[in-house]
Amino acid sequence: MKRFKKAIAVMLSMMLLFAFGMTANASESTEATSDQAIKVESEIQLTTVNEDIIKHLTRADKPESITSSVYAVKEDLNFKTPETTSLKRENVSALKANPMAASATASSATYSGTITQEGGTQFLYPIYLQPGELLQSQLDGPFSAQLDYDLYLYEFDMTTGDINPNAIDASTYGTYFNNYEQGAASLPENVGTRNATGYEKAYAIAVHAKKGSSINDPFYLTVDTSSSYDAYEPDESAFHAYNFTFSTGGSSLNSRSIHSGIDNDWYQVTIPASRNYDALNVKLDSVSDGYGYKAEVYGALTGNQMALLPQTNHNVSLNTGTYYVRVYTTNQYSPNHLYTLTLKPVLRAGKIEITGYDSVNGPNDYPNYSYGRHYRVNQRSNLTVKGVVKTTDGYPVANAPVDVTWLNQNWTESSGNRTRTGTAYTDQNGAFSVTLSLPSSTGSIAEYLSGAISFTHYYDLSGVAVQVSGTSIIDTDIVYHFAYSIYGG
Repeated sequence: MKRFKKAIAVMLSMMLLFAFGMTANASESTEATSDQAIKVESEIQLTTVNEDIIKHLTRADKPESITSSVYAVKEDLNFKTPETTSLKRENVSALKANPMAASATASSATYSGTITQEGGTQFLYPIYLQPGELLQSQLDGPFSAQLDYDLYLYEFDMTTGDINPNAIDASTYGTYFNNYEQGAASLPENVGTRNATGYEKAYAIAVHAKKGSSINDPFYLTVDTSSSYDAYEPDESAFHAYNFTFSTGGSSLNSRSIHSGIDNDWYQVTIPASRNYDALNVKLDSVSDGYGYKAEVYGALTGNQMALLPQTNHNVSLNTGTYYVRVYTTNQYSPNHLYTLTLKPVLRAGKIEITGYDSVNGPNDYPNYSYGRHYRVNQRSNLTVKGVVKTTDGYPVANAPVDVTWLNQNWTESSGNRTRTGTAYTDQNGAFSVTLSLPSSTGSIAEYLSGAISFTHYYDLSGVAVQVSGTSIIDTDIVYHFAYSIYGG
C-alpha cells in the first residue's frame, strides 16, 4: 500500500506540475455559474447486460477434450465368464429425500465387490425398469490411485437371458484424486438410461477393471430407479453434458432437479480466446445450497482424468478451452425442487474513469480558473469521487476493487495533510463511489476575478487518481482545493 501511495503521489505531482506550466490569464477568467457547469462524461457508452434465462439445452455428446466416449468402447468385456465372486448388498448411509419428495416412487440399493485380475468384470443383472422409469448407477472406488475401474450399462434380454454386448452407456474416467469435503477421491463413474417404451425392460451393469485389480480394495455400486425426474435426464457423466452458453451478463438455468442421491447433472462450457474475462462465477440458489447441492467445475486431462478446479467465493479461474460443470447433492434431494444454476463471467477490467464528484457545494461546482475548468471542493469538507470500471469493449465490471487517492502537494508528507486514500468495490453496473475527508487548503494560488463585483480566490491545485487495485489501469484528474475568497481584493 505504501508503494501504491508513493507511485500515485509521484504521478499526481507530475500532473499538477504540468498544470502549473500551462499558460494562464487570470484577468480574463470568470467563475462558472451553475448552468454553465459541465459534468465529466464517459467517451464510451456503458452497456449493462442483464442476466438471461436458459430455456433450452442442447446435448453436447462426445466433447473433444474427453478423449474417449461411450461410442468408442475399446475394452472387450467377457460376458460368458464373469467373476465367480458375487456382489454383496451393502447397508450404507444413504442420502435422504426431502419431505417434498415423499410422493415420488424411487428405490435405491448399494452393492460391493472386488475384481481379482486386470481386465476382469463384475456384472449385476437383471435390473427391471417399468415404462417411463429412469435407471441410474454410480461406481465409487476402489479408492486407490493404482486402480482404474469403469462402468458400463447394457440391455438384458429377458427372453434368452443374454446381455446385449453393445453398451448403451458407459463412464470411463481415468483415476484422478480430487479433494472433496468428504475426503480425497476420484470422480465417481455414473451411467443411466430411461425406459421410453410402453413395456418392462431389463438391464445389466458391468464394473470393469481397466487398470489393475485388488482382492482387498472393494468397489461400491449404487443402483437407483425413479419415476420422477426432469426432462433432460439422463446426463449422468461429462460424456453426456449439455451445452451451457452464457451471456456477458451471466445466464441462469432453473428447469432442472436432483431427484436421487446419485443424480448427476452435467454441463459443458466453452471459454473462447477472444473473451473479456478470466474467471467464471458458478453459483446455485440459496435453497439448493441449504439442501447440500454442489456446483463444481472440472477440466479434462489426458485419459479422461477429471480435475476438480478450485473455487474462491464461487469464482473459478479459466483459460481458453472446454470445461464441465457438475451439479449433485451431498445431503438432501427432491424431484419437486428446481435448482437455479447461474454462470456469470467475472469480467476483466480494461479501463477506469472518473465520472464526477460531489461535496457540500453539490456535483456541479466547476469554476473556470486559470488552469481550466475543474471541480472545486472546499477545505475541511468531504469529497466524493465517483467513477466506473469497464472492460476494454465497454461492459461494466462488477466487484472490481478500486483505490482512490487525493493529493495536495503544497502540504509536506510529515504534515499528514498531503494525501487522502480510500477503497471500494464496484457495483453490478461497474460504478464506484469513495468519500474522502479533506484537510485545509494552503491557499497557495491567488486569482483575481474582475467584474461588477470583484473577488480574489485563494486555492490549491490538487489531484485525484483512481486505480483498479493491483493493476496499471488508472485515471487521473485535477481538483481545485478552495481556501477562501476576499471581496474586492
